[in-house]
Amino acid sequence: MNSRGTNDGGKFVLRGYGQEVATWVASQTAMYHAFVRTKVREGFALLSSGQLDALTGQFAPDAVFSFPGEHRLGGERRGPQAIREWFVETLRLFPDFEVQPRTILVQGGPWRTRVATRFDVLATFPDGAPYRNEGMQLLELRWGRIHEDRLFEDTQLIAAALDRLAELGVR
Repeated sequence: MNSRGTNDGGKFVLRGYGQEVATWVASQTAMYHAFVRTKVREGFALLSSGQLDALTGQFAPDAVFSFPGEHRLGGERRGPQAIREWFVETLRLFPDFEVQPRTILVQGGPWRTRVATRFDVLATFPDGAPYRNEGMQLLELRWGRIHEDRLFEDTQLIAAALDRLAELGVR
């Protein structure tokens, strides 16, 4: 045994490493969380630029996507293809749709990462009037794949926007 470890009844006990190990683990966790925040920002950028194949490629085969509301965008979708169809419809309705993340909070390790994001939605109606909304996203990632994506926006604003689009001839 070296001076930093002892054999204590069959168990190997590290002595003097506690703070060093805790500091190392904290630094690794902080780096991982920073990486996840960057990937979330990149995901919103992919959506905003219409790069849907790259975006939906991040979803697990059994992924769940949820968007509340009693309107054409509301409901739950399962699997990358159904999720992609939701994004296609959203971009069809609002071709200049943009999501700007404000705050991204990350918890957990790569085996089960939870992410909460507060964001702003910006778009333009066909008549040039602005559409604005804000929302929250709850994500669950496992080993870099999105398994659950739940968006929460002001559903009254969305329903009114969808009605307005219909009045403007966008169906």
